[in-house]
Amino acid sequence: MKPEDIIDAMNNVDDNIINEANNERKPKKKGRMWMKWVAVAACFCIVIGAVLGHFHFNPPEQVIDSNTTVNTQSQQKNPVLGSFSVAKASYPTMVKYPIETDFANENGELDWNAFSDAFEEWNADAEKRLANVAQATRYSRFFTSTVKTFFADTKGENLVYSPVNVYMALSMLAESTDGQTRKQILDLLGTNDIASLRTLANKLWMSNYTDDGLKTNILANSVWMNNGLEYNKSTLDILAQNYYASSFSGLMGSDEYNKALQGWLNEQTGGLLKEQANEVEFNDSTVLGLASTVYFKGGWQDEFPDYLTKADTFFGTKGNETFDFMYQHNPHLPLYTDDRFTATSLPFKGSGKMWLILPEEGVTPESLIQKGDINPILNGSTPKTAKNKVIVNLYMPKFDVVSSMDLIDSIKTLGVSDVFDETKADFSPIMPNQSAYVSQINHSARVTVDEKGCTAAAFTVIGVDTESAPMGEEIEFKLNRPFIFVITSDDSTPLFVGIVNTVK
Repeated sequence: MKPEDIIDAMNNVDDNIINEANNERKPKKKGRMWMKWVAVAACFCIVIGAVLGHFHFNPPEQVIDSNTTVNTQSQQKNPVLGSFSVAKASYPTMVKYPIETDFANENGELDWNAFSDAFEEWNADAEKRLANVAQATRYSRFFTSTVKTFFADTKGENLVYSPVNVYMALSMLAESTDGQTRKQILDLLGTNDIASLRTLANKLWMSNYTDDGLKTNILANSVWMNNGLEYNKSTLDILAQNYYASSFSGLMGSDEYNKALQGWLNEQTGGLLKEQANEVEFNDSTVLGLASTVYFKGGWQDEFPDYLTKADTFFGTKGNETFDFMYQHNPHLPLYTDDRFTATSLPFKGSGKMWLILPEEGVTPESLIQKGDINPILNGSTPKTAKNKVIVNLYMPKFDVVSSMDLIDSIKTLGVSDVFDETKADFSPIMPNQSAYVSQINHSARVTVDEKGCTAAAFTVIGVDTESAPMGEEIEFKLNRPFIFVITSDDSTPLFVGIVNTVK
């Protein structure tokens, strides 16, 4: 696949970027170089807890270790997890990006032929993975409608939302439901049937999973079952085959099982959402948990020089505040202008970018979203009003933004209702003998940015409750006189019958 084909497939990318990608595709003998292949740079961490009970969330820690990285095989190394493991998912393997120093001899001389061969091997593997890229336009209806709904009123607070995060969460919820319940979720997700959704979600998973040493975008899924309860194996197989879901079984509500879940979440997300993950618990009435995580860590293609970072004023909704602003003088950044905003994008090493959209004076970010100004970006394309031959002096505040929101009312507004109604919700694909309904959908996300790059995560927690049994009259049953016992087999065949007249 040629780089031109890859880029054209992602819609309306500037010609200068294409030319730059062609020039930098081959390794050169001076400095490090990056192949410009375009993929979806999603950063999220999803937790779907199909549970009977309640989850609790506290604000996240304000300071994290920027060097933290996720353990891609943590479920295989954690002894606590191992004791509950039923089956482990097989994750994709990929060729690692070659590091020049690994091809240097003791005198510091580089074996360019060997390095070039290794680069071409990595390049070929990267292009092969690009065949799985699911174009953002396939999800445009979902992205634009949910962003507009969720950001209808931020009340002047920070708000972070991962559209792909919630898309994956609702996809797994659709796999666990049926009938009209499933149809409403499919309609919101913009597909007609579960098979089509399964294909799209799998492509979305494959196009985002990256662990090649250049960029980290780790996805992992898991199923948490309660000992002794019946689960539909065919649905579990679908989740394993299409969502790479490992499975665990243990005593719901026990400290050990909860710690195993929390450990899995923390290890898969590099501790970025540690405070929230450590508050996620199953209780003794939980029947099922589905957990999915994604952790993103990408370095800027052009880092911000540390010595240029200086304090400056940020004019926010709560008044003027002083923050550290990063700065770079960059002649390679695209710039797009509109009557209501100006935008640019910062590329990450290897693939992906971060869009930066600045509303004009008197225009709020919320109004840009509500009026659809940023829809082209959400749909995977670029604004039409590009300014050519400009040098961007970019001032960007270092930030650590986190938010949490309850999505139930918003999801209802978007047309999904039956899954929240205990008389209509259908969870038969995953729990054939259990009536249940969604009682909560909580979404938390965090993005941190510094001179080196971006680290981000998000999770969506979906709680599924069962109908509460009515309280009846309390009866004392005390075997303090002669009684009969009957022991039966699994098919209710009586194996032993007896009378107890004395307990000596």
